[in-house]
Amino acid sequence: MAHPVRPESYVEINNFYTTTVYNKGAEVIRMMRTLLGPEGFRKGTDLYFSRHDGQAVTTDDFVKAMEDATGTDLAQFRLWYTQAGTPELTMTRRYDPLEKTYTVTIRQSCPATPGQPVKKPFYIPVAVGLLGKDGKELTLKLDTGTRGQGEKEITKSAIATRGRGDTGTMVLELKKAEETFVFTEVPEEPVPSLLRGFSAPVKVKSDLSDDERLFLMAHDSDEFNRWDAGQQFAAKLLLELVEDHQQGRPLVLDNMFIDAFKETLESGMDDRMFQAFALALPSEAYLADFMPVIDPEAIHAARRFVQQALAAVLKDSFLAVYRANLESGPYRIDQPAMGKRSLKNTCLGYLMELDDDDDVLRLCVDQYRTGGT
Repeated sequence: MAHPVRPESYVEINNFYTTTVYNKGAEVIRMMRTLLGPEGFRKGTDLYFSRHDGQAVTTDDFVKAMEDATGTDLAQFRLWYTQAGTPELTMTRRYDPLEKTYTVTIRQSCPATPGQPVKKPFYIPVAVGLLGKDGKELTLKLDTGTRGQGEKEITKSAIATRGRGDTGTMVLELKKAEETFVFTEVPEEPVPSLLRGFSAPVKVKSDLSDDERLFLMAHDSDEFNRWDAGQQFAAKLLLELVEDHQQGRPLVLDNMFIDAFKETLESGMDDRMFQAFALALPSEAYLADFMPVIDPEAIHAARRFVQQALAAVLKDSFLAVYRANLESGPYRIDQPAMGKRSLKNTCLGYLMELDDDDDVLRLCVDQYRTGGT
């Protein structure tokens, strides 16, 4: 049953130990840091500890310290503690090549939950970026004025670079059910990167095309959005292949997906753990959630086909990345070493889908004999 981060009452205290309280509760605090910025958040925590050290306190005490330290009104933000459910954002956009403006409209809604049939608009930080055709981030400039458009007022409320420290990301403050933000001096129609760094625990619906998702998968500098774009496209592709398998049609892998996957595979990211994570296909259990009638055999067949097709086409790349991440010497458990092992084993996992390949079999045997993991 859905419940807010801070339930008004409870029958038994163990009912508090839920994902909503722990995971969503942590995300709420992270949103405060995004809205206030690192320095503002630090001032708030310093005041909180000096004011309440050794006391039994409430979430209201924590939020009040943030308000008093920064002079920010977080009254609307408190709805994150009292309203249940996951907000849903719907994004539409329009580029004006003559005015060189890019207009983004974001609508928020939250489904009814037990005891809360109607929800008030949340205060949501939405981190965005715009990518040019070359895959590089565009410098963001926002029209901070307000002007009428028909009978609907366009309000732009945003804080540039707050919490991220770069000119390619801007945190838009969404406070109303619908708000429109206008970026100026945009030289070409960009591809939007929305909700960067998972800036809020919300669901997003956008009108991004398959080509745009693949573009973000290959080029987005934001790791979360790069992963998310790849997962969304891969899930759509896999579900189409599931249907093809059910209907007896031949399975064919989209070449654009192969190209975007190869870009991620060969990108040489500093964070090898994330790179391995980005190369993983959606799980069979995840795909099953999208099917009205679950067909485990078809899901497994479609997913394995994609793994085998990628391994066959990109064998040389998988081998190169695997060998580049081999390590000698004592076993280490630091982040770089763990990332290398994760990426190396992800590559080997794909290569193992190639049946009766002597090169791959030798790699597996060598890794087993040397005790590498």
